[in-house]
Amino acid sequence: MFSFIVLVLSLHSCATFSPEYGNDIQVAIDTVREKDLNISHTFLFIGDAGNADESKSKWTLNLFKERIQRADSNTTLLFLGDNIYPKGMPSKEDVSRTLAEEKINTQIDLAKEFAGKTVFINGNHDWYNGYEGVKRQADYLFEKTGDKKIVLPRKICGIERLKINNDVVLITIDSEWFLQNWDKHPNINEDCDIKTREDFFEELKSLINKDQNKIVVIAMHHPIYSNGPHGGYFSFKKHIFPYKNIPAPILGSLVNYLRKTSGGSPQDIQNKKYSELAQRVRTLVQGYDNIVIVSGHEHNQQYLEKDGVKQIISGAGSKEEEARAIQPISFSSGELGYATLDVYKEGSALLKFYGTDSGKEQTLFSREIIKPVMISKDVYETLKVGVTTASVYPQEWTKKSGFYRFLWGEHYRKYYGLPIEVAIANLSVVNGGLSPTISGGGNQSLSLRLQDKSGTEFVMRGVRKSASRFVQSAVFKDQYVEKAFQGTFAERFIYDFYTTAHPFTPFIIGDLSGKVGLYHTNPSLWYVPKQPGLGRFNSEYGDELYMIEERPSDGHEDERSFGNASVIVSTDDVISNLRKDEKYNVDEDVYLKARLFDMIIGDWDRHADQWRWSEFVEGDKVVYKPIPRDRDQAFAKIDGVLLSLIKKLPPLRHMQSFKPKFAHPRWINKTAFPLDQLFLNMKTEQDWIAMAKLLESELTDEAIEDSFSKLPKEVQDDEMREIIEILKERRNELSGYVSKYYKELSKYVVLAGTDKKDRFSITRLENGSVEVVYDRMKKSGKEFQYRRIFSPDNTREIWVYGLNDQDEFIVDGAGKSRIKLRLIGGKNHDVFDVSSPKNTVVYDYEGKENDFLHNGNKVKKVISNRYDLNNYDYRNLPISISTLLPNVGYNPDDGVKIGFSYNIIKTKFVQDPFSSKHTIKGNYSFATKGVDIAYKGYFAQAKNDWMFTFGVATTSPNFSQNFYGFGNETHYFDEEMGDDYKRVRMESYRVEPGFRYEGDLGGKFEVNGVFESLRVQKTEGRFIAISGVVSEDVFKAQHYGGVQMEYSYERFNSVSNPTLGFGFHFKGGWKTNLEKQKMNHGYMDIGLSFNHPIDRNENFVWASDFKYKTRFGNQYDFYHAANLGGNTELRGFRPERFTGKTAFVNRSDIRWNIGSIREGLVPMSYGAYVGFDYGRVWNPDEDSNKWHNSYGGGMWLNAVESMTIQASYFMSEDGGRFVFGLGFGF
Repeated sequence: MFSFIVLVLSLHSCATFSPEYGNDIQVAIDTVREKDLNISHTFLFIGDAGNADESKSKWTLNLFKERIQRADSNTTLLFLGDNIYPKGMPSKEDVSRTLAEEKINTQIDLAKEFAGKTVFINGNHDWYNGYEGVKRQADYLFEKTGDKKIVLPRKICGIERLKINNDVVLITIDSEWFLQNWDKHPNINEDCDIKTREDFFEELKSLINKDQNKIVVIAMHHPIYSNGPHGGYFSFKKHIFPYKNIPAPILGSLVNYLRKTSGGSPQDIQNKKYSELAQRVRTLVQGYDNIVIVSGHEHNQQYLEKDGVKQIISGAGSKEEEARAIQPISFSSGELGYATLDVYKEGSALLKFYGTDSGKEQTLFSREIIKPVMISKDVYETLKVGVTTASVYPQEWTKKSGFYRFLWGEHYRKYYGLPIEVAIANLSVVNGGLSPTISGGGNQSLSLRLQDKSGTEFVMRGVRKSASRFVQSAVFKDQYVEKAFQGTFAERFIYDFYTTAHPFTPFIIGDLSGKVGLYHTNPSLWYVPKQPGLGRFNSEYGDELYMIEERPSDGHEDERSFGNASVIVSTDDVISNLRKDEKYNVDEDVYLKARLFDMIIGDWDRHADQWRWSEFVEGDKVVYKPIPRDRDQAFAKIDGVLLSLIKKLPPLRHMQSFKPKFAHPRWINKTAFPLDQLFLNMKTEQDWIAMAKLLESELTDEAIEDSFSKLPKEVQDDEMREIIEILKERRNELSGYVSKYYKELSKYVVLAGTDKKDRFSITRLENGSVEVVYDRMKKSGKEFQYRRIFSPDNTREIWVYGLNDQDEFIVDGAGKSRIKLRLIGGKNHDVFDVSSPKNTVVYDYEGKENDFLHNGNKVKKVISNRYDLNNYDYRNLPISISTLLPNVGYNPDDGVKIGFSYNIIKTKFVQDPFSSKHTIKGNYSFATKGVDIAYKGYFAQAKNDWMFTFGVATTSPNFSQNFYGFGNETHYFDEEMGDDYKRVRMESYRVEPGFRYEGDLGGKFEVNGVFESLRVQKTEGRFIAISGVVSEDVFKAQHYGGVQMEYSYERFNSVSNPTLGFGFHFKGGWKTNLEKQKMNHGYMDIGLSFNHPIDRNENFVWASDFKYKTRFGNQYDFYHAANLGGNTELRGFRPERFTGKTAFVNRSDIRWNIGSIREGLVPMSYGAYVGFDYGRVWNPDEDSNKWHNSYGGGMWLNAVESMTIQASYFMSEDGGRFVFGLGFGF
C-alpha cells in the first residue's frame, strides 16, 4: 500500500525548475501585440525579493532595475511581499536590524530612478516580528521614500483600493493580516474601518462590483491557486532530500504527502484558515473576466487559469523553487525572474514572464490573458412607444396542482403570471436619457445602475428576482454555484417562493411613506425591451418588467423625498462616523418612526444595506436621517402546510406573513435588531409608544386608500382589499405592540463611546435600576451626552464599550441590582473606578496600563488579548439558532435506521465560536427495536480558549450489539442460527464531564471524566447465554469510572466528497469497575485517513483509512474489547464481527467522479468506487495468522459539495453486505 502512495506522489506531484506549459498552450510566447503602443498602464511584478544577498539574486535585481529604468511614469512597480527575510523588520536594538535594512534598501534602490508608482505589500515573513514589526517596516519605507502610499494597504489594514487611471484599478490585500491569530496582536485594526474578516470579504465584494468596467488587479501575497510546494506539488529531489541535502527517500515522500494533505502549515493552501481565504476570494472573483490576481509566496513564476480565475505568481525575486504546469492553460518556471502586465485601452491585458538564469533577461512566457471588450453588434428592433402587456413570470410557471398549493401555499403566485398594462421604457428618453454603468443587485435581485447626463444615478431593478444569486450569496459563500443552480428544481422552487412577496406593492410604499413624513425612493414600473441603450448589458437584461428609481446617493439635491440632501451615505459610513466623533448623530425620532412603519407593513428584511442616510449639518452637529429602500418583503404571504411549518425553524423564523396579529417581535425584527439596538438604545418605552400613536394618527384610512389606488388596475381585487384592511388593523394595534419589542431590545443593552476620550458614570440605584451617564472628556472639561436609567424588570445585562483612546468607567451606588455590567475598555489606557463591584465584569487587553481604583482587586476582571471579547461589533448580540437534521440509513444488522441531530447554538457575550452549544442525537433501529440517545453540551469560557463539556448518553434495553466470541477466527453462525443469535441486548448510561480545546489549525483536544453503567440481558437461545461465553457478572448492572483523552485533526478540501485531505484521531484512557477495582484496563484507539487525487483533473481519488485499537491489561469485559466489522471497518462483515485485545484494519477506495447532473433537485455530481479492506484482531490465548479481507464497491451522489448519499455492496468470506446511507465514512 505504501508503494502505491509513493507511486501516486511520483506521478502526480513532481515539480521542476524548467519552464512547463499547459496542454492548451499552443504558443509559449505570444508576439501579436509586441509593437502595440496603445497601452493604458504597465505593472512590474516581483515578489519575495527580501533575500537578495547572493550573487545570482543580485544579478536578477540588476536586470530588473534596467527594466524599471526603461519604464515611464505610466507604470506601477509592485513588490509582492516577503520584503525582508527571514523575520521582517526587527527593532533598532536587535543585532539583525542592519542586515534587515540592507535587504529592504536593495529593493528601495531599484525604484530610485523609477518614474512611476512603487507599492510594497506585506508577506508572511514581514509579519514574523508581529504587528509592530510590520509597522516598523512601513515606517522605514515611508522614511526612505516620503511616500505615504508606499505600503498598501495602509495602517496595517486588510484591504485598500488604489485607482491607477480610468481603465485600471489596483486592489491590495494583506493576506497575512487575514491569516494571523489576531489574539496575538492587541493593536491590530485599531486604525482600520474594517475590523472583522467578514467585513473584509464584503468590502472586496463591493470593490469588485464597483470596478467591473475596469481591469482589476488584485495583489495579495498568498495565491489562491498554486502548482508549487504551497499548493502541494514537489520536485523529485524533495522526495529524496526533504531537508537540505540529507537523503531520506521514503521519509521524504511521507513528509511531502503529509504536508500536502494535512494543511498543517499556515502557509499552505490546504491549511484551514488559508483555505477559507482562498475559497472566499475565489468565489467572489469567479464570473468576472476583468480580474487578475497577482501573488508571490511561491519562489517561482506561474500563471494558471482555473475555475474562471486568473492567477499570476511572481515570487522568484531572490529565491527559486520548482513548480508544475497542471491546468490546460498554465505556465511554470523555477528560475529567478519577474513579470510584467500591460493593460491596453480597449480592455485587454498581456502578461509576460522573464527569467534571468542565463545572465540576461529572457522572455519565458507571454499571453493575452484578458481579451479586448467586444462591443455587441446585435441589431434590435425599433423601440415601440406607448404601452404593452407583460407578466413577471411566464404563465406556465404559476400553474401548480391543488396538492402543490396545499403543501406550499397560494402566495401571490397568480399576480406573477398576470399580464398587466405597462409603459415601454426607451432608456434614451426616460428621465432625459439614462445610460447603464455597472450591474449589481443585492442577495436576490439583478439590477443595473444608470446615470443621466449630469451624472445623477438611478437603479433599474428586475421585478423578477434571481434564484441562483440568492443561493450564491446567502448559502454558498465559499464556492461558486450560481451558474450550476440554473435550470434545477431548486431554482424553480426558489422562484416560486419569491411569489410570497407581492410583485407590485413596492411601487406604492414610497407614496405611503411620504404621507407620514418619511424619506423614500420613487419607483416606477416599466417594461424594458432589449435595446441599443442597454449596450453590453443586453445579454443579461431586457425584455422584462423593471423598477426604475432614484439611487440614494450624492447628486439628488433636488429630490424632496431625500430631504434635498447633497450628501447621502451608507449605513457603514454612518456607523464609522459615530465612532469617530460625538458630533455625528442619527435622528433617532425619524429612524424610530421608519422602523415602526416597517412593522405596520410587515417588512421583515431590514438589514443594514436596506438603508441610506441623508446627511445634514445642524450647527456643530452632523445629523443622519434614514432613507429606507428595497421594500420587497412588505405584505408577505407565506402560506401552505409545509411552508408554514418550515418557516418556524429559527433560521427562517423572521420570514413572517402579513396578518392582522403581529408576529413575535424578536423574529420579525431579526435583521433590523442590531441597528435598532445601536440607534435606539436611548429611547424609553414611553418614546416608543408616543411615536406609535403619532404614526397611527398620520397613517389615515384615506392615506392608505389613496396610495393603494395607484397600483395597476389588474391587481386591484379582493385580495388587495384584504391587504388594505389588515394594514388598518395593524396600524390600530401598533401602540400596544411596540412595548413587546422594546422589552426585547432592553434585555441586553449595548452602549458604545467614541474613539476619543469618554467617561461612563454608572450608578446602581436603591430600587435595583442602573443609571448610565455618558460624557465626552475634552480639554475644556466633560461634555454631557446622555443619561439613561435601566430597570431590572426589562434589562438583564448592559455592555459598555469604551472603544479607542483613554476612557473612564465609574461604577458606584449601594443598590443591589440584578443587572450585570460588562465594561469593555478597548484600546489604550483606561481607568476603572468600581466601588460597587458586585455583578460587574471588566474586560480589557493584556499588557495595557490600566488603572483599577478603589475595589480594583474585588471586581471580576477578564484581562486577555482575545480579539472577539475586546472588539466592538454592533452585530454581535445575543441570539439562539437551532437546526434539526434527519438521518436515515440501512444495513443488515440494524435494518432501516432513522435518527435525528438537533443543535442549539447560543451566543451571548462570548461569540467566538459561541457561548454554548447543545447537540442531541437519537437513532431507532427497526430490526432490533433499539434506541440510543446522546446529549453533548459545550460551554465556552471568557478567560481562555478552553470549553467545559458535558455529555450524557443512554441506550434502551432493546439496544443491541453483536458478539461472536473472542478471537480472530470465530465461527460465523448467522446462516444456521439466524440474525438474532449473536445480538446482545444491552442497556447503558454514560456521563462525561470534561474540558475541550480547539486550535486555530483545526486540532481538537478533550479530556473527560467518565462514568458509565451497563447491563447485559441474558436472552435465552442466544450465543451470549451459553455458559462460559462471558462472565455471569455482566448480566448484572456494572458501573465504571475513569478518565479519557481524545485528540483529533481533520483537514479535507470537502466535507462530503473530498479529493484531498488528512485525518488523525487518538483516543486513550483508563477505566475501572467501581465495585471490583481489579476489573480495570487502559485502552487506546488510533485512526489515520488520507485522500489524494490520482490524476490531474481529480476525477480519480485514492482514499485510505487505518485504525489500530488495543487494550492494556486483561481485566475487561467483551463490550470494552477491541472489535472489527461493519460500515466503518471491515465493510464485508457484520459490526463487531471479531473481538479481541488488539485490532487493526485498513480500508482503501479508488473513487471515480464520473459526471454531474444539473436537471435534478439541486446540482449534483455522481460517481462510483471500488474498495478493499483487510484487518484482524489478536487475542492472548489464540494462535492465528489469518487476515480477513473484504472487497466491493458502490455508487454515490453528491449534492452541491454539501451531502453525499452512497450505496455499496461488499463481499467477504461471510457473504455479501449491502449498505445505504450518508457519507463515505473516510
